[in-house]
Amino acid sequence: MIQFTEKQQTESQLQALMTLAKERYLAAGGDPKRCPSGRQGDDFLTDEERREALLLMRQSAGVQVMGNEVHCQGRVWNIS
Repeated sequence: MIQFTEKQQTESQLQALMTLAKERYLAAGGDPKRCPSGRQGDDFLTDEERREALLLMRQSAGVQVMGNEVHCQGRVWNIS
């Protein structure tokens, strides 16, 4: 049995969501040579899936939002 690290599981879940969105895009008659913009309404994800994808992307990149600060790669930015 293969043991996956937490990062590998996060990447796998994110890839599954993006594959689902691509399948929906193609089923809706989308051009297979074009990529949808990824903006809300053009990403073929539900609101819940979009929130989950955003959370998974943040985890994958090591981004944390704590209070009014964004922490990433040892740096901190204030959110105004």
